[in-house]
Amino acid sequence: MNKQYWADSWKPDYNKFNHSGWKLLSQFRRNDKILDIGCGYNLFKQRLGDKVYGIDPYNNEADELVSWEAYEPKEKFNVYLCLGSLNFGTEEVVEKQVAKLAEVTNKGDRIYWRQNPGTGDHPWKGVEAIKFYPWTIDKNYEWAKKYGFYVKTCHMDTGNRIYAEWFKGNEYEYFAYMVHDDDPREYAL
Repeated sequence: MNKQYWADSWKPDYNKFNHSGWKLLSQFRRNDKILDIGCGYNLFKQRLGDKVYGIDPYNNEADELVSWEAYEPKEKFNVYLCLGSLNFGTEEVVEKQVAKLAEVTNKGDRIYWRQNPGTGDHPWKGVEAIKFYPWTIDKNYEWAKKYGFYVKTCHMDTGNRIYAEWFKGNEYEYFAYMVHDDDPREYAL
């Protein structure tokens, strides 16, 4: 992938997303430990401090400069952010990234997604060299089922992005988790 594009051209804007931007703060609980995969400028860390560990292969604001494929977990996380990060290359490449996510997650873990449906509509110079994977809502359900996740929700976010929430486990385990969820959500928008 084009390192120069991600390091110098790309700029995030979490304000423009109704579900996968700053509104995610309302999803986090006091005891959550969050891995932000492809964190870019590590903006959630600025708000949540050490609850968040950000990895990114190109941005020096990350806690660790490493790709998802090369990342070796050093601690346990229960929340994973994939906000436009597992979104590049062929279907084979992206599915391997999803398979790794399935390997490192445990029952009860939550994954929050923002996915580009292959539009390549970034406004910055150099975007034409980026190969966006064309995510679909159907692909979310297919891969979630294949890799042991329950899709809590999957729908269009602001503009032409897909927002999804996956839960490691099945539908019954998800509802059992929700019944016993007494960890308060302490982060206001």
